[in-house]
Amino acid sequence: MALSIVKGLLEQYMQSLFNEGIINEQFSHIQHLKMVGRTEHFVQLINTYCLDVESILAQLASSIDLPEVDFSKLAALAAEVTERSSRSAAKMRGMAKCTTNTLVESLPICPL
Repeated sequence: MALSIVKGLLEQYMQSLFNEGIINEQFSHIQHLKMVGRTEHFVQLINTYCLDVESILAQLASSIDLPEVDFSKLAALAAEVTERSSRSAAKMRGMAKCTTNTLVESLPICPL
């Protein structure tokens, strides 16, 4: 009984944070990923993205320090960061969608 009260309080608190704009739907998707146990893949995706972008930023920094800057190379590297960001966001949305679908499919079907 106490557990159900605590769960209810937590749900109310989370809803108030959502209503105030402190958290958004992405937070809910991350929570769903945790519930299904896919956090390792999610964290790996974020780590890979950060390492990739860090490498690109290092290339940008070293290119800027050259006596003659190749702006077309800088533009290509910046476009690569944008592409990787979009791709990573799409993967995360896909993971969240799959997780949501799995949760919905696992609900028992109740005849009317």
